[in-house]
Amino acid sequence: MLDLLLQNEKDGNIDAIREEVDTFLFEGHDTTASALCFLIVEIANDTTVQNKIYDELTHIFGDTKRAPTMDDLAEMKYLECCIKESLRLYPSVPMISRYMTKEMQFGNGCKIPAESVCIICVYDVHRLPNLYPETEKFIPERFLPENTVDRHPFAYIPFSAGPRNCIGQKFAMLEIKPLISGLIRRFHVDPVTKTTDIRYKSDLVLRSTHPLYVQFKNR
Repeated sequence: MLDLLLQNEKDGNIDAIREEVDTFLFEGHDTTASALCFLIVEIANDTTVQNKIYDELTHIFGDTKRAPTMDDLAEMKYLECCIKESLRLYPSVPMISRYMTKEMQFGNGCKIPAESVCIICVYDVHRLPNLYPETEKFIPERFLPENTVDRHPFAYIPFSAGPRNCIGQKFAMLEIKPLISGLIRRFHVDPVTKTTDIRYKSDLVLRSTHPLYVQFKNR
């Protein structure tokens, strides 16, 4: 990845390359760990969702214990919806900031002056009831293709969006899918921590104030 960045950096801006590498490594570590914790708790607390994931994995793998291929990961459509819905409820980075290089004019007459720093609360955007009815419920079907057709592209921004979106977002999905699929193929996950009991703290990464517990039972 670093070689590709160096080859394609025409302006010799090493600082920009360093920022991209930092972001990529950051996305592959703390943020993904946070996403996995919240997703596992949600799956444990919803037997219907967990059974649907297991049925999808059984369809892909049958009775085999083989490792997933890239084609297998691409077939995990429902699991991907679950990951996206978990990131809607628990965006690993709950707030992002942008520096305004020029004035921005909104349709309602509001203006943001140039040289301002804007804080975008991803956590709140993902809970707007006009975008996501029953906003606190874990509903993976929100992200089925037919349900996302008319959704605004900036209504879902766990990895930001536009030219400054996260370089590690596809990598994160390729980390989460194999781990969760391997977990659900081997174990039934039962709840200990209830989702309604989770209390949050926000550093750079969204975290729970207390440990999150689930119970694993062999299938």
